[in-house]
Amino acid sequence: MFQYNSREELEHLVVTRHKEGWSIRRLARDLEVSRNTVSGILKKINRQREQGHDILANKHRAPRPSKLDEYIPQIKKLLEQYPNAKGQRVFEELRAAGYQGGISILREKLQEIRPKPKRKPIVRFETNPGKQGQMDWSPYTLKLADGGKLKVLCFSYVLGFSRRHYIDFVLHRDFFTLIRRHQDAFSHFGGVPEQCLYDSEKTVVLRWEANKPIYNPAFLRFITHYDCKPIACARGRPETKGKVEAPFQFVEGNLLNARTFVDLEDLRATARWWLKNRSDPHIHDTTGRAPLELFLAEEAHILQPLPRHPYDSSQVCFRVCSLDGFVEWAGNQYSVPFEHVGEIMTVKATDLEVIVYSPDIELVTRHERLTDSAHKKQELPEHRVGAKQVRYGLEPVRETFLALGDATEDFLLGLEKKYPRNCGFHVRRILLQKKTYHCQDIHRALVHAMRYHAYDCQAVERILQARAKPRTLEECITQKTSGQLRDALPPIEQRSLSEYQNLLHHHEAETLVSQEDDNDQTKQSTGHTRT
Repeated sequence: MFQYNSREELEHLVVTRHKEGWSIRRLARDLEVSRNTVSGILKKINRQREQGHDILANKHRAPRPSKLDEYIPQIKKLLEQYPNAKGQRVFEELRAAGYQGGISILREKLQEIRPKPKRKPIVRFETNPGKQGQMDWSPYTLKLADGGKLKVLCFSYVLGFSRRHYIDFVLHRDFFTLIRRHQDAFSHFGGVPEQCLYDSEKTVVLRWEANKPIYNPAFLRFITHYDCKPIACARGRPETKGKVEAPFQFVEGNLLNARTFVDLEDLRATARWWLKNRSDPHIHDTTGRAPLELFLAEEAHILQPLPRHPYDSSQVCFRVCSLDGFVEWAGNQYSVPFEHVGEIMTVKATDLEVIVYSPDIELVTRHERLTDSAHKKQELPEHRVGAKQVRYGLEPVRETFLALGDATEDFLLGLEKKYPRNCGFHVRRILLQKKTYHCQDIHRALVHAMRYHAYDCQAVERILQARAKPRTLEECITQKTSGQLRDALPPIEQRSLSEYQNLLHHHEAETLVSQEDDNDQTKQSTGHTRT
């Protein structure tokens, strides 16, 4: 008995042994197949030898007859008339014509014979050195060494000519993260391309009108600083940015694959190492050269130079200093001296620092920026000198409270009489209402409270809730900008109504004289004279 592992081995044994004189019966017995199988193999091989054969034709058996075959002309006619006809509707029409088969085989046949939409071929284009960059994001969920998970976004920027790549990993894709990562990419390349391709994300494109992108003004201010032209790709056409889309596969398969990271900083450090030791020197499939080699040889000196001073990508907002002497930023608390409790502080945040200014825009303190949403407190020792007296006493916040309005002095006298020991606590609680209400509303609430001798921070809070309209601190920025605009514009003075009346009479008199002149010229031209 012979052993074989494939149909090809069986056919080889049948043909060679039969040539040696073995009968069909013996071959069938020793190979444990039927005599018809042996005869079929011999006939097939002899036919191929005598008549020739097509190797592709042997891959597919002749299709078996189907109950659906006679209805194919009717199906095609239906699809010509209704190209989007659903399988159920075609099934109903065929049933009415006598079809006895099932709907599954019909749906398979519809996929086979339904006209396929013609897709335009994607033409890959190459750009000159320094001409174009492409930017995109990609989300990932990574397993950390401690078993946890980390959701990150990969910022990717690719130069279109050399294919030199820059990536970084972040937690958010807000506007300030976008422009800061651009600055990092430009620094990495040592220059800026003339233009860059983008998707229609809101940080870049606000909306489309008449098939034209309306760019985010804030992003335009940034990209203009670097003399780079943004180009928004048509919606639904991600292949337009194929040079930045494809490298994500390299990131996934080479950087992220078979690696475990401790935290975000570990991931970012590994990405910087990977750019230098893997991405820059690898041979690119399209160019056939290493991106760094091609960049240094033909593109680096073509890029537009970086500006002498980088764009200020700091984020600015207002925060009210809390009772315990902290301002909040991005899920963390940063200390300030206690004398600023209740004041509206201006906070300026960069990638590395959180800088706090007083209401008069005087520098109060600087902090090293913590990881966002870490829910940590950063407290400087110099902010807590004489902490007990400054933290709870009235004197450090007296001037801030009196600045609310004229009535605050009278309210403060009543408050000191009622709460001689912890008057400072009530003043601080009232000042904290600046987070939610305008200073004018707080002043009116103090006046209302004095009518009823309600010298108490809780009474003032209840009055504000009942009588005042809440506002956000961001509105302060809008109000401040509007005020600056009003100051910059020239004053507009309303004219008196008598001036408009004189102007109207003067215009009517000129019109009357003009009409009389026209009449005189007409009479002269017709031979008439005035009497």
